[in-house]
Amino acid sequence: MILPAPLPGALPDWRVLLGAHYRRLGAGSRHRRFLAPLGDASLQRVAERSRPDAVLATWLDGRPRAVLEMFCAAGQHAEIAISVEDAYQGQGHGRRLFDAGLGQARRRGVRTADLLFARDNAGIRHLVEAAGGRITCHGSDCEAQIDLWPDTAHTVPAAANTDAAPARAA
Repeated sequence: MILPAPLPGALPDWRVLLGAHYRRLGAGSRHRRFLAPLGDASLQRVAERSRPDAVLATWLDGRPRAVLEMFCAAGQHAEIAISVEDAYQGQGHGRRLFDAGLGQARRRGVRTADLLFARDNAGIRHLVEAAGGRITCHGSDCEAQIDLWPDTAHTVPAAANTDAAPARAA
């Protein structure tokens, strides 16, 4: 089993690797990651402007094939984004990245994490539900919030996934 690891280098290095990874995503994966059908030039601009606070990757065949980006905000909050190249989906790379990313967020003192994803992204939906996250959908886009402190993984039942505002666990 190959485990995720922090991307080597610093922000300029990350941007190069992220741009190459984004361009290797198929059309469906691009939409699930960015909630829009982006072409190569747009993906390169996204990578060049990206400012993640942490990047974890699963390296296969000498390249980062599955990537988690964490963007920390004020108030002990972070946004997390995950992308897995098409040929590597369904092999558990997303789950391992998700678990490693939530662990890193906790170690950084993050108390809540958000993920934005396409309604049809069953993989992310399943991961969020297993972590006790709450999901709210509007049209084709969904937003998930996961409480990380105290460690709530597998202790809070997932809210019903509806278009209405989810109820918070007691």
